[in-house]
Amino acid sequence: MTPVKIEQLLTQYYASWSTGNPDNVIQFFTQDAVFEDLAFEAKFVGLDAIRSFAVLTYSGVPDFKVVPTQIVAGDNSAAASWVMSGTHTGDLPNLPASQKRFEVRASSIITLKDDLIFDIKDYWNPNSFLK
Repeated sequence: MTPVKIEQLLTQYYASWSTGNPDNVIQFFTQDAVFEDLAFEAKFVGLDAIRSFAVLTYSGVPDFKVVPTQIVAGDNSAAASWVMSGTHTGDLPNLPASQKRFEVRASSIITLKDDLIFDIKDYWNPNSFLK
C-alpha cells in the first residue's frame, strides 16, 4: 500500500470515530487485528473485542470526536497524531462520569496488512483526560 493510500485510509479511520457507530470503526481492521490503548493499559484482539472497545467509548463519551493533525506513512506502517474530544457523561471502567468536556492530544503507531489496520498502539496522557 502506498503512503498516500495509507494516509487516505487513516484519515477515514479517524473520521469514523466521530460517527458514534462502532461498525464504522471496525471496518478499517483486519479480522485478527490488535488494538492497544496504552493509557488504559488495555489490549483488544479481533474485531469483536475492538468493537466492544468502541461501544464502551461511546457509552462513556457519546459525543466522542477524533481529528487527525498529522499522518506520516511508509510501506504498510504509519504514525499519526490526533486530538480526541467529547463530554464524559457516562461511566467508564474505574472512571465515573465527570460531566466534563475534554480535549486530549494523542498519537498512534500503526501497522497495516491487506490494506487494513493490523496493529495499532494509541498513546495519550490519561491525566490530561482527568483534568
